[in-house]
Amino acid sequence: MTMVCTRHLIRSDLKRTCCRNIVGYARRWKNNRIDEQRMKYMGPDKPAAEWILLNRGRVKMSNSNKWISSFWDLPQDNFSTDFKLTHIDASNTEVTSTGFRYIKNIPYIQSAVFSNCKYVYDDAIQHLHGSADSGSLKVLNLSKTRISVLGIEQLAELKSLKHLDISDCAGMLDPHLDPNNSGLLAFLKAELPKCTIVLQSGKVLQDKI
Repeated sequence: MTMVCTRHLIRSDLKRTCCRNIVGYARRWKNNRIDEQRMKYMGPDKPAAEWILLNRGRVKMSNSNKWISSFWDLPQDNFSTDFKLTHIDASNTEVTSTGFRYIKNIPYIQSAVFSNCKYVYDDAIQHLHGSADSGSLKVLNLSKTRISVLGIEQLAELKSLKHLDISDCAGMLDPHLDPNNSGLLAFLKAELPKCTIVLQSGKVLQDKI
């Protein structure tokens, strides 16, 4: 009897876990799917802001210093020239690498924080060039994401950065990485000489020149 009850409990737990996983996957897919028509119709800024808000993050726009965390606070004019996305805070959200396509053509993002975003991988980095190549992107936080050592090396291409936090991301926790991160630090230091780089949580390993 005890064994039968135990098996029943295990099966029930597995079913609940499976259901949660399916619901979570469906939610992430819905909140990060790309609406190409909407971007073509409205331009990149408002759809990108909606993407962040849909995942319970917050944004700032060029004509205000106030954080926006609700859809109702977004400009109602879909074609407003005042709406330029300048700051993103998606910490602890379910944004995914796929959703980064929303920001690939935005040239004036100054700060982008994706700390503790468990579904952000190396393929997200390519979409940051729009703001980095224009010289706007100064602050980037990818701590506790799934960015690997290869992804970290790609970050060296974002020459506009002044502050980069990659502490506790997958690449920094790689067991094959030099424990002191000397090789990686030397590489980033050479490629981003004016950037403050955080490789370990709470510890700045390079101060900007």
